[in-house]
Amino acid sequence: MITKNNEPSKSKQKFTNRTVKTSITAAFLTVFLVSCNSSANESQILSNNVSIDSIPSVISQNDSLDIIVKSIIDIAANDFYKNQQPLPTKFRNVQIKYNIKPNNEILYFLCGQFASEGNPKNDEWIHFTTIKNSEYEQWIGPSGLTYCENSKEIPYSKTNLSTDLEKKLLSIKNN
Repeated sequence: MITKNNEPSKSKQKFTNRTVKTSITAAFLTVFLVSCNSSANESQILSNNVSIDSIPSVISQNDSLDIIVKSIIDIAANDFYKNQQPLPTKFRNVQIKYNIKPNNEILYFLCGQFASEGNPKNDEWIHFTTIKNSEYEQWIGPSGLTYCENSKEIPYSKTNLSTDLEKKLLSIKNN
């Protein structure tokens, strides 16, 4: 309907404004519902993957913890023998830990402290972190400490890991 000034009538303006407001509201509501549904699907996908609380069962299903421990002890001892002079003579507080990468791959860490043969005080303990990756990394000193602090311990009571590492390093040294 056109009035004398060629302007749309007020009722048509109200109808157009109401339609625009309804369209905007519908668009926001659609975006909101889609994002809620995506979050629910994402949560469901994540719950189907590895969760932090299920790590002991994941280890027993996918990897033998004994094999992991032996492997990472061997890696750490070999690296100490090849790269750490003077050689460590004592280890303490050695623990196996883990963290989960964004792609849900489990990273294993051997964390602890060592004292060296040539240490004049014989009471200086140095932190170390061995990371079992596709290869491995060994960090000496505080630079690797954050890996251990931000990881969860895997209870392992079959053997004393400090003693196992000492024995393995001594075995390599004597061969």
